[in-house]
Amino acid sequence: MNFKISPLAQMLASITLCSINSTLYAETDTALPTIELHANQSDNIGYTIKKTTATNKLDLDLKHTPQSVYALTSQQIDEQNLNSSNDILAQVPGVNVVRYGQLGAGYTTYYSRGFAIQNIQRDGIPSTAASFGGSDMLGIEDSAIYERVEVIKGSNGLTNGSGQPSASINYVRKRPSAERTGSVKVQAGSWDNYRSQIDVGGALNDDASIRGRAIAAYAQGGSQQDRFDSRNALFYGALDFDLSPNTILSTALSAQQIRLDQATAHGLPFVSHDRIRQPVHFGRKDNAAAEWTYSDTDKINLFVGLEHQFQNGWKGVANYSFTHADNDRVYGVAGSGGIVYDSDYVVNKDTTLHPGQMVVTSGRMRNSPDVHSLDLYSTGHFNALGRQHQLSVGFNGYRIQSDDPKYNRYYTPVQIEGWNGQVKRPDMPEVGRNLVDEQQYGAFFALDLQLLDPLKLLVGSRVSQWERKVTANQQKQNGIFTPYIGLVYDINAQHTAYASYTSIFNPSSNEDSAGNYLDPEEGNSFEIGLKGSYFDGRLNASAAYFQMKQDNFAIKDGTVINSNGKQAYIAINGAKIKGVDLILAGELLPNWNMQAGYSYVDAENQNGEPLRTDIPEHNIKLFTSYQWQQWTLGGGIQWQSKIYDASAKGIVAEYNRQPAYTLVNLMGRYAIRPDLSVGLNLNNVFDKTYKQNTSNTWGTGRQITGSLTYQF
Repeated sequence: MNFKISPLAQMLASITLCSINSTLYAETDTALPTIELHANQSDNIGYTIKKTTATNKLDLDLKHTPQSVYALTSQQIDEQNLNSSNDILAQVPGVNVVRYGQLGAGYTTYYSRGFAIQNIQRDGIPSTAASFGGSDMLGIEDSAIYERVEVIKGSNGLTNGSGQPSASINYVRKRPSAERTGSVKVQAGSWDNYRSQIDVGGALNDDASIRGRAIAAYAQGGSQQDRFDSRNALFYGALDFDLSPNTILSTALSAQQIRLDQATAHGLPFVSHDRIRQPVHFGRKDNAAAEWTYSDTDKINLFVGLEHQFQNGWKGVANYSFTHADNDRVYGVAGSGGIVYDSDYVVNKDTTLHPGQMVVTSGRMRNSPDVHSLDLYSTGHFNALGRQHQLSVGFNGYRIQSDDPKYNRYYTPVQIEGWNGQVKRPDMPEVGRNLVDEQQYGAFFALDLQLLDPLKLLVGSRVSQWERKVTANQQKQNGIFTPYIGLVYDINAQHTAYASYTSIFNPSSNEDSAGNYLDPEEGNSFEIGLKGSYFDGRLNASAAYFQMKQDNFAIKDGTVINSNGKQAYIAINGAKIKGVDLILAGELLPNWNMQAGYSYVDAENQNGEPLRTDIPEHNIKLFTSYQWQQWTLGGGIQWQSKIYDASAKGIVAEYNRQPAYTLVNLMGRYAIRPDLSVGLNLNNVFDKTYKQNTSNTWGTGRQITGSLTYQF
């Protein structure tokens, strides 16, 4: 991986390892507990989980984790027919999806608590969106491989390093088990969408010391937009080996190929560019893509991990992951760069539109990162002052390298009338190279101290190194200190109260008017809340209030274009964010599952003005299902408050906004016999027309999917 360990990181690692030694042998007359390895045991319980280690590597249940945690389990993913990571994230309360153009060909960003989500983990290993092929590709991974997806709200710099005070997403993949199982699922739905999936696994030898699992899925079809076509193929294989009663070697390989045709980066605009602006005549079925556009993505991920249980009750883990992704996008998008009905409009010095014309903006983008991720840590219990405590200590990081061509952008006027994607494709020669070499690594520790029977104190810190080279530009941050502190009080057996504080830093890729990078954004998060765990962890609830502050927050410097040809930004201090997260997830009664959440975010700059108006302040997401004999019936809603373009005036402000709206979803399943069932999912039941963003993309209309599942 070629990580360069700084003297500061070496010193911190030495100190923490010495602390482990002295602590472990401080009370040799007290027997330490044995932590048994339970390979491949799922933490899923219906619509919830009992615990997560994604926040600090400590073995804590949800009610003793002093942050808001939400998880979508494989049961909910299956019942709601959530076939992609985008479908999953769209169901998480407090996560907002802002998408431009078609998924996988356009630009998609996921927000939480007012900021973009940048912290990504795969099986607990810190990584980046580059391991999915880039942030725009984060939502297109097939969900067939997921056991669950965990979302930890707020700043998560302790085990992740840099990022925003938004949330961290941990994608937990399915692992082999000793039990031999298998299933086949086929689907057919709206817009000629078809999908098939097979999942088989189990012990591969007599004593079950070698276990395997294989998953394959293939999907193809269209969308509500004319001419769009997609094909998606996935393979995932995993092998686990018991090297000894105390040691497990885990391996996995996943490969995915995605082909999108007549798909592009934006949609047709809602409002024209005439002197007197007016709504365009295009609707949600019209496709802005030129007929030669495409987005091709190939990615492969390799994983190897070693877990060992020591005799003193401690556990050591070493995980390594490698991903190569290759995304090639040729775009040609009509209208977003200009569309006029009754007056001329100057697009640039070489292109002027006349009445009845719009411009097709075209070009090419290549992105092919190699991502190496390493996660080394040890965790366990120890006794001191008559009480039992936990400690985790580790080192992790990642490196991204890519060398991709650059291309120019082209503008071609076409007639509005009769638009059907037909326009000549410009020649798109390579005009340069874009070299990226980014790496981040850090050492951390987290300590769970049982101060009193009902009171826990969690403390931790991380020291990080970060460096990025982009062609001729270089940024570097050394010795970044990230503190973490949390206090958890057991009110009774079911309820806890907590408070936590942590910080995070985020190196900026934005440039000022002179072409220099802005200073890193720096944020801190404070959160207080109540949590409840019922029915032996089968139902979890939480209520949290949070406050955050962000300095060096980047905003556009008007319309200034710097010497590098990029939009110039300025950094402001004093951005303030506050809000509420409410979550209920799990089994309310036997066979009755529910996930529900409400989120409120008030994000303001130093002048008290909204930081972003294209993400809602309020949202509610709920889904519930009930199993009765051979039937499983379910339904849910997604509601969000208004979004709008704060800079728009007049008719532009009227049409570039989306009032509050509600989507209703339903599902049903019938078990013909124990191993065979049929299902039906209906999304956006009332075919609500809504806008996905504040300028050019419509949300998805009513969608029906039927399925047949056979288990063996």
